[in-house]
Amino acid sequence: MFPLLLKIQQHILVLPLLVLVSSFLLTLSTSLQLTQPHSLLLQLKTTSSNTGGIGVGDPSREVGAVPRSNFLKRAVLLSTTAAAIGGTSSSTRTTALAFSPPAPKDTLSTTSSRGRRMAMTRTSSASTAGSISQSSKTVAYRSLSIDMPGYGVQVPVAMWSPSNTNNNNNNSDENSSSSTSSSSSAIYSHRISIKKIGSMLLGSDFIPQFLSKDFSLSPTYGGVLGGDGTVSSGGVSSRSAPVIILAHGYLGSRFDLSHIAEELAREGFTCLSPEYPESLASSYPTTTNNLDRTAITNQLLSYITTDLNLTPTSYGIVGHSLGCGTALNTGDKTWTRVCIAGPAVRRDGVDLGGNTLSIVSLGDGLLGGDRSRVDSMIPPSFDRIDESSLTTTTKYASKTALILDRPDAPNHISFLAGNVNDSMVTFLSPLLPVAQALSIPVLDFDRYKESRDSVVTAGVTVPLICGFFKQFLV
Repeated sequence: MFPLLLKIQQHILVLPLLVLVSSFLLTLSTSLQLTQPHSLLLQLKTTSSNTGGIGVGDPSREVGAVPRSNFLKRAVLLSTTAAAIGGTSSSTRTTALAFSPPAPKDTLSTTSSRGRRMAMTRTSSASTAGSISQSSKTVAYRSLSIDMPGYGVQVPVAMWSPSNTNNNNNNSDENSSSSTSSSSSAIYSHRISIKKIGSMLLGSDFIPQFLSKDFSLSPTYGGVLGGDGTVSSGGVSSRSAPVIILAHGYLGSRFDLSHIAEELAREGFTCLSPEYPESLASSYPTTTNNLDRTAITNQLLSYITTDLNLTPTSYGIVGHSLGCGTALNTGDKTWTRVCIAGPAVRRDGVDLGGNTLSIVSLGDGLLGGDRSRVDSMIPPSFDRIDESSLTTTTKYASKTALILDRPDAPNHISFLAGNVNDSMVTFLSPLLPVAQALSIPVLDFDRYKESRDSVVTAGVTVPLICGFFKQFLV
């Protein structure tokens, strides 16, 4: 009884503060109604930008507009709603989240969930994804930070590479087992900032900085070693290997594509995922300089050969949504590219050449289920493959496209790692009704909250992406 009374008392004490903050901000909003309307950069459809992708890219691009007289009120509602979420005022608490497993087969037959119906139609691929965690190969994870000269910030970078335990005494199972067991499982230090989300979607800087939450995410698959998550316990097995960059989308994070990186590293690739300025983690200031994705990617490529002393044998890049633009603007004809939920060709018509895999879905809410829009994202020169034809021995054309076309096709964020999506559902669900009521873009978060289909989507996409890189990247 006492804990209940204490909880009620805490809410009573917080309520007056929320009322005062709301009144102040609403008054300030009213005073700004006579000012010049402020255009907010809301991307609801594919734009004609040379960066490609879906989402907001170059801050100078105007895609949609919301009057300044409204956005502060929206920020107030977001702020007060977030503050009302129990315990979100502390940014130091962590929550371990594992990749949610698919539902058992006996329950799949009775559910109408989009994602779970997908598991029934792709049981062979889902099994492939599930078998990844059974692999004896281990992955070394490192959390890095690169300096950005001239910008005054450090950009976090996640790195996955083959662990040297895979090559230690391959003829001695005992020694290999001992080396692996001495290393701790990796932990991904993930962060979601309500302030950053509000700033990007509403153009508002009035949301308190403390409205954020830290998550300690478990890797998607087993065998990812990293000790405390800041150093690699297993080490890097080779200084010479193919290198793959992972480019997250708008309001994404460096862990969005971690499930893909884990499996690629298990196959011998070194993967690095930087946090771009549009990240919801908000690990460094992005409003006081002109730091963009190109500058970060170029600095990372330099860092790979200088600070990490790696000698890449070849390069690849994976982009999701806005990250497709990053993929299409990086490298030359020797690079291999994978574009997920975004265009497979630059909108300025420039073709960098190289091998390209495009993965798009008619279930993507940002495309509105419009087949003609999907088709326009993929040039006629691409060989279109069917999902049902995918096997572990499939040979791909240098320009390949997969269009997921069925009633339960993945949505825009189904392609992200399940642990990342789980953290968003855990923290942001209470804000969803407010965002929907105010017509604030939620980038398919509402769809994913119902489908929860990251696992079965990975069952299709991860083997495909790995197979494509293994065929073309040497």
